[in-house]
Amino acid sequence: MNNIKKYGIIICTFILSTILLFNLYNNNAEKLLEIHLLDVGQGDSILIVTPNKKTILIDAGDTSNGPKVLAHLKKNKIKSLDVLIGTHPHSDHIGGLHKIIESTNIESFYIPPVAHTSKTFENMLITAKNHSLKISTLPVGSKIDFDEEISLYFLSPLKNYGEDLNNWSIVLKLDYLEKSFLFTGDIEYEAEQDIINHYEHRFLRSHLLKIAHHGSSSSSSLSFLNTINPDVALISCGYNNSYSHPHDEVMNRLKNMAINIYRTDYNGTVIIKSNGKEIWSNNKPYSYPN
Repeated sequence: MNNIKKYGIIICTFILSTILLFNLYNNNAEKLLEIHLLDVGQGDSILIVTPNKKTILIDAGDTSNGPKVLAHLKKNKIKSLDVLIGTHPHSDHIGGLHKIIESTNIESFYIPPVAHTSKTFENMLITAKNHSLKISTLPVGSKIDFDEEISLYFLSPLKNYGEDLNNWSIVLKLDYLEKSFLFTGDIEYEAEQDIINHYEHRFLRSHLLKIAHHGSSSSSSLSFLNTINPDVALISCGYNNSYSHPHDEVMNRLKNMAINIYRTDYNGTVIIKSNGKEIWSNNKPYSYPN
């Protein structure tokens, strides 16, 4: 009987020790933010996963890329999205959203306050309606306390940009502890300058910048880059695309500022991680030609 009690105490002690070590590991484990820049060719799609597994999807490429984006969500065991954003009505950004809406539970869906006559835009609206998904816009300057230590700021569009759909893009800033991340859709010089003029430059400073409009020379002005002053730049573009994105003017500005660049046309899908103090990736940054 004494031996049975002895073994029982040993087993209980082992179980309790295992539980304590497991809890200690979980408490001390780094809480990582992940940013996935998906390779959707000449388009945009960005998945953000917070340390507590809350999710944001910004755009979903063109119509043909909807299944690819959905497959990436499933691969990462994501069955629902806390926030879905369609930055602006161009098909290379919102074309794949109908597939995401059809197949994913979505809590909040945001688009800018501008309409478009394209079939792609119409399909997105119809799909959202058919799935009882409310489409919302947020006032500029809105702040959302999205998760523990994570805040979202909706910075733009700041005014009526008429038929210039690129400048209607939703611009999202995400702060996580000591690091900031800026996602710019396809904004061009005019919207960039409006942002610079509207907000304090200290607030705009971001450590990671999603380069606007696939690296087009119509975006990423020197004044905007100097204000944001990023350490890391993400560029989403198709390999050997017909627009020659990213343009040399933009690449030279980034090179002169010694910014680390990740490009989907060279890297494929890029995953960036941050513990709120540092930013890193297992992908190798783009190497500037000599």
